[in-house]
Amino acid sequence: MSHTHSGGHHGAMNGTTMMPSMHSGMDHGGHSGVPGMTHPPGHNMGHSMVFYFSDMVTILFQGWHVNTVGALVGSCFAVFFMAMFYEGLKVFRETLLRRSAVNVRFHSMQLSKSSEAMLTETHSAGESRILSVSHFIQTLLHMVQVTISYFLMLIFMTFNGWLCISVVLGAGMGYFVFGWKRAIIVDVNEHCH
Repeated sequence: MSHTHSGGHHGAMNGTTMMPSMHSGMDHGGHSGVPGMTHPPGHNMGHSMVFYFSDMVTILFQGWHVNTVGALVGSCFAVFFMAMFYEGLKVFRETLLRRSAVNVRFHSMQLSKSSEAMLTETHSAGESRILSVSHFIQTLLHMVQVTISYFLMLIFMTFNGWLCISVVLGAGMGYFVFGWKRAIIVDVNEHCH
């Protein structure tokens, strides 16, 4: 039994069918249909799933389109410092959390002199802790950290080798510069990398 399709593709005899080529009759002009998306030379369709080294790439936004070596070098430095900042932000948040914990412990020790006062104060502190300034600051910093982490992930997912190297080197340098200050071995909300 043979099946004939208008495009000239035939079904296989073993029960599986051949999919028609997605490229047939379509001229994509080097674009995937996504505005601002560019591909390495020789890649005509879809998102690149292999590393490539090129000075043509769009980074995060349509306005951040790189098409010269100078723009690529500048972008690599920007990505490097973004990854460094991300590592510094993680350490800064940990430092703020440690200071907050020390303040809470000190406050608890002061209250332990009077057991009745401690019960009353602990109950009210638990209720108002979510509305504290330190928790609000941590929430804002968490939002910034999540945003930067996803930006770095999306930059890495361009598969542009130069940008990927910049992310890795920036994260490494950031850990080298800021990571030694960690007194505890806990990453605050590690995302994506």
